[in-house]
Amino acid sequence: MNVTLHLTDDTELRAHGFVAPSGLFAEVHWDFPIPGSRLGEGTLWGTPEMMRRLAELAVQAAVQAEEEAAWHARQRATTALTEGAQVA
Repeated sequence: MNVTLHLTDDTELRAHGFVAPSGLFAEVHWDFPIPGSRLGEGTLWGTPEMMRRLAELAVQAAVQAEEEAAWHARQRATTALTEGAQVA
């Protein structure tokens, strides 16, 4: 399976759980319009355990992205200070 999902701050997400003959399922539903396509909605579903694991990994990835951005900002600031000191 290959899934590509691009979420923005204005992507609306909705969630619910349901019981199927084969067990419990959790579902996340979103509306993300694809230009030039009639398809604009998506659904991700799985067992509650797998959806919780996915949520844990999403949080971990978000924290890592924030830490990476902060590291790059510090590097740029340090480089700018160092280069500024050499020019002065």
